[in-house]
Amino acid sequence: MTHPFDSNRASELPRAVPAYYRHPLGLPEGSIRSLMTLMVLGIVWTLLLLPKDRDVHIPVYLYYLMFLMLGHYFAARGQAPKVKGRGGASPLYLPRGTIRFLIVLGFVGVLGWGYYSNPNFLERLKPLPEEIAEQPLLPIVLLGAFFLGVIVERAAQVLLHGPQGMPGWYQDVKAWLSLLAIMGLAAEVIIQLVLAPTVDWAAGWNLPHWQMILTGVVAFYFGTRS
Repeated sequence: MTHPFDSNRASELPRAVPAYYRHPLGLPEGSIRSLMTLMVLGIVWTLLLLPKDRDVHIPVYLYYLMFLMLGHYFAARGQAPKVKGRGGASPLYLPRGTIRFLIVLGFVGVLGWGYYSNPNFLERLKPLPEEIAEQPLLPIVLLGAFFLGVIVERAAQVLLHGPQGMPGWYQDVKAWLSLLAIMGLAAEVIIQLVLAPTVDWAAGWNLPHWQMILTGVVAFYFGTRS
């Protein structure tokens, strides 16, 4: 026979607290990917909006990264499951949907101003044939690094996953390496398009293998977060 006070006693027992899932750098889930996506898009938008007398184009590695990031980001955000215990703030602590809104707003603003100031500005999006010929393995490296990230993450889930998710050091090392790679690519753009026309030492600066490595690091990170 059930004691009349059993239900009251049961309600007083301590409840299990859902496990806390830490994400890279202690930021909300998706923050690093959002930050890197905005950084790459910001560079692309800036190049597109440079005055029409500037002979610039979008480097092929940024071209590939842009489509990889956009495809991954919108697919990942659209299919992200709601897992109990893993909720929290939206990426970068911004209101929900802000990143997607900024991406759409950025493209709309760039297209509008670009057509107004330079109707042929979209020509800058076309990769140069000589640049593609110089880096024929870049798409393979990009996709290979992405799928390698997927495989490594699956193995890490088996070996390293604990009650609070993946270890903080593992997540932070990946995040910092990827952010540094993005910064390296941004520095490459600045050197080639800003310094090269005016500074002698930067005139011959072109490191396609370095570009491929940095692009691969970024693609690897997105693969691990798939």
